[in-house]
Amino acid sequence: MTGVERFLKRARSRVVGDRALNWGARGLAAGALAAAAAELAFRRFPVDPAWPVLAGCVFAGLLFGLVGWLRAWPSLPEVARLADLNLGSRERLSTALEFATAKSYLPSRQRLDAEAWAERADPRQVVPEGWPLRTLAVFLAAALFALGLWMLPNPALAQLRQHREALAAQNQAADQVATIAAKESQARPGEDPAARQALVKDLKKAEQAVRSASDPQSAVAALSQAQQDIRNLQDPNLGAKQQGSSAAGQALAQNPNPGQKAGQSLASQNNSQAAGDLRNLASSLASMSQADQQSLSQSLSQAAQAAAAGGNPQLSQSLQKASDALKNGDTAAAQAALNQAAAQTDQLQNGEDFAGDAAQAANGLQQAKTPLEQQAQAGQGSQGQGQQGQGQQGQGQGQGQGQQGQGQGQQGQGQQGQGQGQGQGQGQGQGQGQGQGQNGQGQGGQGQGGGQNGGQTAGAKSTEKVYVPSQGDPTGQGQNQGNGQGTDANLVPYEQVYADYKAAALNQVDRADIPQSERDLVNQYFANLGQ
Repeated sequence: MTGVERFLKRARSRVVGDRALNWGARGLAAGALAAAAAELAFRRFPVDPAWPVLAGCVFAGLLFGLVGWLRAWPSLPEVARLADLNLGSRERLSTALEFATAKSYLPSRQRLDAEAWAERADPRQVVPEGWPLRTLAVFLAAALFALGLWMLPNPALAQLRQHREALAAQNQAADQVATIAAKESQARPGEDPAARQALVKDLKKAEQAVRSASDPQSAVAALSQAQQDIRNLQDPNLGAKQQGSSAAGQALAQNPNPGQKAGQSLASQNNSQAAGDLRNLASSLASMSQADQQSLSQSLSQAAQAAAAGGNPQLSQSLQKASDALKNGDTAAAQAALNQAAAQTDQLQNGEDFAGDAAQAANGLQQAKTPLEQQAQAGQGSQGQGQQGQGQQGQGQGQGQGQQGQGQGQQGQGQQGQGQGQGQGQGQGQGQGQGQGQNGQGQGGQGQGGGQNGGQTAGAKSTEKVYVPSQGDPTGQGQNQGNGQGTDANLVPYEQVYADYKAAALNQVDRADIPQSERDLVNQYFANLGQ
């Protein structure tokens, strides 16, 4: 290797490094410009997440620089021309390369002269030292511009994310509706299959409507319509039938007679047990004495009148037929009428079960609506919270007035009999309650402010032992009339029955068709009670 070739190879290394620096800067500038252009495009055509696109822009810029550098790889003749131009060698190096293989006198002398010059020259001066400041300035400006756009709010991107969240909420709500539909598709023995099919059909229709809804508002409207359709499936006369059946049971259980057990089941609205008791009563008619049959006939007649007055004419007719048949000594007709009454009681129980399933499905749709309503509010640009339920009575520290409420007292248990009550409460939970009932006056219903058993009471202190009535004979003679103080000898600490009572109450609330605000009120009540 001659001295000229050694010089040119050393110079080429310097040229390669310089071009790598320049093309690297160009690649960075190209990537930054592409990222800035992408950020501008995201203002109209948003992409989320944006970092893969931005990373792709940077990678494309670096790839552009790498390809440009490889294509600009210098050959020895090109390095020789650069050296002749920048070092003022007067084409000694280029000529020496051209005549490298020539054997004549003049080329040999020229090569010797070029080698002598190469020994004195510095190959690092073939290209001037320095940074590509202009290119780096373009890169820095583009990078800062892209960073500024990335940090600024992007309405189009916010709208895209909101749309995705709304779509996710719709899919989640649709999945919840599908779960409810699958659960409600399980038919109960003896119920109307058409009503069950209609319920499932409404739920599946709601699921499809939510999935295909254009926005959360439309999905909420679809669920609200489904709730209304489900409520329309319930028997509008169910409450009257229940009241009439209970009234008939009270009349039948009032006096000692062979049908007293069936009457107690009807009075407590245990319709499944009542149907069995009525069938057992029908099968035992043939073995009854004449006196028992006449006593039963009189009780059945009273029960028929009570059922008619309460709102259950079908049960009234069956009981009256049984009474008339026994009065005339027609045992077979009385058995048929009692079996018919048992079948009607079974139908009433099936109606109650279906009404509970329908209410539970409607409550499930209400829960599915909650995230959709939040998305709808976010879509309108409001940051308001969802509507809260009515304020709880008896809660707070005396600020403002507690909301007044009225609640029907629940049927008494143990020695309380059956009762109804009303209550009012305000401030820190003081309340009044009044209870009236039949056949052993029962415990008055609690006012939502905390009143109980007809007396004025304040919340129990944390150090006090609170007792509640234990469960006993439902026909016991608990005393609680007017403003008198209820008494009961069978008292147990409330901790022993709290868990069972809470589970039963929440289950009934879940299967009851009541507003969401009142359901939240019950949940909050038990949450506060357990503290």
